[in-house]
Order: sequence, then C-alpha cells, then structure tokens
Amino acid sequence: MTVKEKRTHGPVVRDRYRPAEFEAERYSPENLSFWTPIVVRLGHIHQDDEVLDLGCATGGLTAAIADATGAHVVGCDHSRALLDYGRHVHKRVSRPWVCADGASLPFRSGCFDRAIASLILHQVRDCQGVLSEVGRALPSGGTLLIRTVTPEAAMGWIPHCFLPSIAQAQADRMPSIIELTDHITEAGFSEIDTETVVHAKRLQPDQVERRLRRDVADRYPFVNGDELRSGLARMRAQWATRRDNWIDERRFLLVTGAPALSRGVLPVCKDDAREAL
Repeated sequence: MTVKEKRTHGPVVRDRYRPAEFEAERYSPENLSFWTPIVVRLGHIHQDDEVLDLGCATGGLTAAIADATGAHVVGCDHSRALLDYGRHVHKRVSRPWVCADGASLPFRSGCFDRAIASLILHQVRDCQGVLSEVGRALPSGGTLLIRTVTPEAAMGWIPHCFLPSIAQAQADRMPSIIELTDHITEAGFSEIDTETVVHAKRLQPDQVERRLRRDVADRYPFVNGDELRSGLARMRAQWATRRDNWIDERRFLLVTGAPALSRGVLPVCKDDAREAL
C-alpha cells in the first residue's frame, strides 16, 4: 500500500522489508495455521466469495485463505518487489495479484464480498482515503476485516519493550481504537465490532537478536549503539531466567465493519473483480 514514515515529531520507523525474510517471518507455517482460521471466521469468508486482501505483501495469507475456503482472493499491494517475490519465488502464479495504491483501487464498485486489511493501515498515508476506497469496492452486506495492534500493545512486544525509542516509535504509528473506529465510521461503515486475539509466540533468543540487529539497520536508524547494547543486555538477562520457555504474548485487535450504504452504484457481477485486473 502507500507506505509512509509515520509521525514527524519523534523517531520514524522505515517500512523497509527484505522479501525473503518478510515471507519467512510473517507467513511461517505456525503463523498461517494460527491466523488463517481466525481471519476466515471473523471475515465471514466462504467458498466462491470474492475477497480483497489489501496490503498482501508476498501473498502468504492470500494463498492460505484461498486454499482453506475455496474463495477467490485477489492480493493487492503497493510493493512490486514483495508481490514479485511471492509470484515468482513461491510460484503463487495462480492467484490474481495487483500492484496498486490503496487510496485509488483499480476495481469496480461493489465487486468484492469481503475485504481484509491485515497489519497495513498504520503504514498508509491516507487511512481515511484507503478505507473509503475499500468501502466503495464492497457492496451492502459485505464485510471489512482489519487486523492491527494498539499503541499500548505495540510497546510491549519483544524486542520493542527493551529499547525505549523503538517502543515509542511503534506506539506512535499505531492507531488507537477510538481513532480507528472513527476512521471506519467516517468511511461509511457500520455494525463495527472488535475482538482482541492473543498470539503466544514461542521465541528463540538467537533469532530475536539477529532480527533486531537487522531491523535496527533497515528500519530503526534512530537507535544508537548505547541503546542497542543496553537493550540486548536486558534481553539476555531475561533469557537467562526463561531460556527454554520464552513466550511473547502478542495482543492484536481485529475490527469488522459493514458498508452502511451502497455508494449509489448498481451491483456488479463477481466476474468484474477479474475483469478489473
């Protein structure tokens, strides 16, 4: 989607991802086995539904939802590099993939039954515009499912919680529940509901440290050497007490909504989602 460096009054997180490592971490078998049934349940996704996966990245969740349900899932992302990795390296060539800006979707009005926006809205420049576009692409009776993290939860994730500047930068970029529901309502959605899901991630200390060092170079240029060394020391101290059972209970917020109005357009046939590609 349209990626931005959120907030300018403090440290800025750069949304830069290495496709292979992003795929391995975000769409690991454990992550997909945990999240796919939850997304299918809350998104009310059924066989033959037309589904938009907004901000699909390399398409791991896109493919998992399609395989699990028999729905027709279109993956859409602003990053051609991430899309190309999923398409060519993981051979996900049977899925429709679209490289586009979420605030200007190349789809006809009302052509999707369901839409998913998973861990993406905190990265877009125009959250209101993106949600309005998604609402346009859904008919009355459609469902939007958003997966996000609250500012408070983001600060508590490992390893964020060991480095104050990262914890604060991550909290600053995440929308609060009130902000998010206001955006959704202003975009024309109603029947808004929320659910908190806790994903207990078993961590491997060497992997956490390796990824943190990589992310400091790629995404957190504001972290200085002293803070990194201090944060690593605190992490290692905690590892020493729980090395065989280090669990990060990550809290996610899932929000659903339905378009309140039909946007004044006639319904379109389901084939229109493919014709728009």
